[in-house]
Amino acid sequence: MKNHEREYFISRVRSGVYHIEQDGMTLTIVSPTIEDDYAISLAYMKSYERALEAELMTEDEMLDWMRSRQLWTEDDDAKVATIEKDLERLKVEIFNSRYQSVKREHIRRYIRAAEKAFSEQLDKKNTNRQNTCEGIASLEKSLAFIKRCTLVGDEPCDFEAIDINNVLYGFNSMILSEKDIRDLARNEPWRSLWLIKETHDLILFANQDKELSIDQKNIIVWSRMYDNIQESMDCPTDDVIDDDDLLDGWFIIQRKKQEQAKTESELESRVSNDKIASSEEVFIVAETPKDAETINSVNSYHAQMVKKERQEVLEAKGEAQDLDFRDQRLKLNQMSNEQFKGNFRR
Repeated sequence: MKNHEREYFISRVRSGVYHIEQDGMTLTIVSPTIEDDYAISLAYMKSYERALEAELMTEDEMLDWMRSRQLWTEDDDAKVATIEKDLERLKVEIFNSRYQSVKREHIRRYIRAAEKAFSEQLDKKNTNRQNTCEGIASLEKSLAFIKRCTLVGDEPCDFEAIDINNVLYGFNSMILSEKDIRDLARNEPWRSLWLIKETHDLILFANQDKELSIDQKNIIVWSRMYDNIQESMDCPTDDVIDDDDLLDGWFIIQRKKQEQAKTESELESRVSNDKIASSEEVFIVAETPKDAETINSVNSYHAQMVKKERQEVLEAKGEAQDLDFRDQRLKLNQMSNEQFKGNFRR
């Protein structure tokens, strides 16, 4: 984004209003008051209840119906899960390849392709959402917002003469993407305003008497996120912070470190007695496959490889003894060698 574009969007975000040209008129969409927000939420609740009374499907029921018609299958669920894992893996890879420009840009292309595939899958899953209780209620809520918060000059807009659906579409198209919000949050002119807001009693937004707009909420969230990054002990370099893909990879790595530390702490509390704590190997019963995955993640890479080799032996033999496992044979050989060296020294 260019500097003049950032200046324009920051001015718009700070104003808390959106201007839309419709049928030769300039419409102003303002932020709702708390009372407006209540009325808008109430519109959702009433619409949802009417839809239930009319025996329309909820989102969960629609998904069950789609499964029964093979419009959404277990393979689709598996595909979504796979794409999510691939995206996470690719973002870690692009962070680790940040000093290899050719490889980095190659990975970036794969990220864009994975994001497109993920979006397509979600579109397929949500094909019939507009016909569910939640979908109908969400539309009613959006229309209630437009009705209460759209002005022509200082007067409420007359939607007898203007197509409200066109206004809603125009408003939605003006909401800034996450990519744009992140760009604005970490760059000037916003960054300086954000940093001096408290020391200089700066008024960030003109609509202080109303609810924050979607863009205002999002830019605050990302501004605080960038603050936390700068305060981190592992703060990345500026080139990483300025690259959304690289920074996402850094986020994932930091999250996994925290999860690993938390899991290790929790498991250590379960094996805290001296007898277990001093053991070379500890067997912990997992109640679910997810629990097993969590417990296994605490093992070192070497321990995971040992487990994999032992599992392969068990699958091949059906049952096994210690000496059937390569790691145990190596351990016994090492002990024998140490004993021989000890005897030789004496």
